[in-house]
Amino acid sequence: MGARRYYVEKDGMVYLVRGADGRWTLPADGDEIPFEVEPKARLIIRGQEVLYGVPRIEHYPRDWHHKDEIPGRDDVDPLVRLVVHHTLPRVVAEALIVREGSVLLVKPSRGFNKGLWTLPGGFVAYGESPAESVRREVEEEVGAPCRVGRLLGVESFVGRESFYTWHMFFYEAEVLSDDFSPAPDEIDEVRWVPLGEALQRLQGVKREALARYLHLDASPRSKA
Repeated sequence: MGARRYYVEKDGMVYLVRGADGRWTLPADGDEIPFEVEPKARLIIRGQEVLYGVPRIEHYPRDWHHKDEIPGRDDVDPLVRLVVHHTLPRVVAEALIVREGSVLLVKPSRGFNKGLWTLPGGFVAYGESPAESVRREVEEEVGAPCRVGRLLGVESFVGRESFYTWHMFFYEAEVLSDDFSPAPDEIDEVRWVPLGEALQRLQGVKREALARYLHLDASPRSKA
């Protein structure tokens, strides 16, 4: 792991310094940062430690680099682009489909939840609302028509392994058919799981969301 670097951002502007190769890069510890920084989070990106921080300055840093422009620039170190990518929030929508003492779970064959029983759901696509996303994801993963109900809540957290900021929208939903036809390249299995067993199999905020829905105590609190 190389020397720790700092990712410093204020109002969408990122503080960078010139590297030995002439490209703009993240400052390291020491004299490369001429102001105080309040640390907010620690990331590990491809083996490199990066400390996310907020500068203690009062002015708008017009001479810094705009976050939205960094990914398209050739004069920026690839690590900077990776950090910008990691600091963009991930928005997902999950479905709680409960019927007669069981909850509908899926076992993905790929992705973050590969091989684990989890709630149907996934990333909110470009141009979608979370409600539209959860309907689409259920119909793709379960292979049955879906009706989306009320929003149950939103959970936000930083992943312990991904280092992404996650915003998870949980919706009450129902499937309109029991003739399941899950996506063959994405889902290994779909089944109704008894609520007690589901609480043991689900992890992190998904387990907590189901417990709250059932008015149970999900402590100790954990984050996936």
